Amino acid sequence: MTTQNIRFFLFAAVGLIGMLLYNAWQQDYPTKPAVMSSAIDAKDESPSLDDQEIPTVLAEKNKPEEKTAATTVGDTHRYIQVKTDVFNLKIDTVGGDITHLILSDYAESQESYGEGYVLFDESATRYYVAQSGLTGEQGPDKRGVGRAKYHAAQPAFQLSEKDSQLFVDLHYHAMNHVDVTKRFIFNRGSYVIEVEYIVDNKGTQNYTGNFYARLKRQPSAEKGGGFLGIQTFTGAAVHTQDTPYKKLNFKDIAEKPFEQSVKGGWAAMVEHYFVSAWIPNSEATNVYQAKEIQENIYMVGLVEPVLTVLPGEHKSIKTKLYAGPEITEDLEPLAPGLDLAVDYGILWPICQPIFWLLKKLFQLTQNWGAAIILVTVVIKLLFYKLSASSYRSMGNMRKLQPKMEALKERYGEDKQKFSQAVMELYKKEKINPLGGCFPVLIQIPVFIALYYVLLGSVELREAPFIFWITDLSAKDPYYVLPILMGASMLIQQKLNPAPPDPVQAKVMMFMPVVFTALFLSFPSGLVLYWFVNNVLSILQQWVITRKIEATSKGHGAK
Repeated sequence: MTTQNIRFFLFAAVGLIGMLLYNAWQQDYPTKPAVMSSAIDAKDESPSLDDQEIPTVLAEKNKPEEKTAATTVGDTHRYIQVKTDVFNLKIDTVGGDITHLILSDYAESQESYGEGYVLFDESATRYYVAQSGLTGEQGPDKRGVGRAKYHAAQPAFQLSEKDSQLFVDLHYHAMNHVDVTKRFIFNRGSYVIEVEYIVDNKGTQNYTGNFYARLKRQPSAEKGGGFLGIQTFTGAAVHTQDTPYKKLNFKDIAEKPFEQSVKGGWAAMVEHYFVSAWIPNSEATNVYQAKEIQENIYMVGLVEPVLTVLPGEHKSIKTKLYAGPEITEDLEPLAPGLDLAVDYGILWPICQPIFWLLKKLFQLTQNWGAAIILVTVVIKLLFYKLSASSYRSMGNMRKLQPKMEALKERYGEDKQKFSQAVMELYKKEKINPLGGCFPVLIQIPVFIALYYVLLGSVELREAPFIFWITDLSAKDPYYVLPILMGASMLIQQKLNPAPPDPVQAKVMMFMPVVFTALFLSFPSGLVLYWFVNNVLSILQQWVITRKIEATSKGHGAK
């Protein structure tokens, strides 16, 4: 195989990579389908665990159109409004579930800055809630009856500027003189919500119950196979002794529900950039479950061991709910393996050091775009010798162009003899026809890894660069970077030896146009990397080519 053919297939492979990356990008930002109302209205039944059934949702709770702030249960407001410095949420007094949660510091899209990102919701377009309860014959969540109806002292709570914590208490009077308080604890600057059940047994009989917590959601969209099978994961996840981060694909748990007893652990729902996770006591052995509870509604959760409160005793049980962005340093201290929700797929050994370097350079520059440029320079330096080998090979090939043209004229349309003559010429001139290919191929995994770092790191979401580029995770709104990238590719091609085959030459000249079109919808951070890498490659290739030409002229003079 001649160098021209090898180079042709190499560029074709790079073109295919571009199209696959575009396909992965489209899958990571799908159009959100509407949620059918029946998905919310239907009840769900969960299996018994230690004879304690996770209760069904009350019929009166299954009417989203009635769930407004004005709706009341007894003499209290149905929904409790809570606002902190990072959250704006609603707690349903029926069950004490978080049915609506907005992350104040994150926007839904570029067009909705300041409105916040909706993580939990029970609307016509999104169903995703965090439930927790305490089962038992004495309530508050009774078997076969339904969820407890709590009452609160006020309809709204807000974290004041002078306070570091906010307590939201819901009260329930159970049977046989058992009082239950469901307490939510919010801390300033934290995406962790502590949920505590306080049981005060004033009766004459033992109180027993199981704490359970779960996340229920309908997927926004089903995603197909991404680039090389790697994509930003959307689904359920749990921690087990054997697997610190066990992904539970929605399709898989629909076919085969998951159930396992684990000491400590956590249960999570993961989506692009954001995660919610219930994190119980690390010393207790909990039963974890994941399944499809009704058509296209999925649940992942846990049930803790039995809580026993003797007459006259006062006990509490507490767990944590994380609801926020996938930031490694926030997730890592909470529970083992939870930081792996920042999903880099099979290339994580390359992705993690790249992101570590990216963060360090951001701390230096305070600009993610500048950090991307510096990371590109570092990567270019790491591969400098490999790139130099590739460019020397291309430079030597360019030097042979007159001889190649002479061979083409000599053998005309006899491609077999022409190929044999070319290979003999390579041997005579001591040129490796693969010398320009392998260095480029070796760098491809690094490029793909950087793609997933830029795509999966929430720190780059809404991160501005300069002027019109206000979000490095979104496309360039004026397409300046893709056009500059295409122009840099064109210049690179001018520096490379032209294929003797006219068809190949036309294909090569068309590649910058194809890539420019593909990159129009790519994250501007990735296009910035590719453009800067091209500019550095052009400079390196130009210097090496000049040296080769100067050496060639020197030999000619002798």
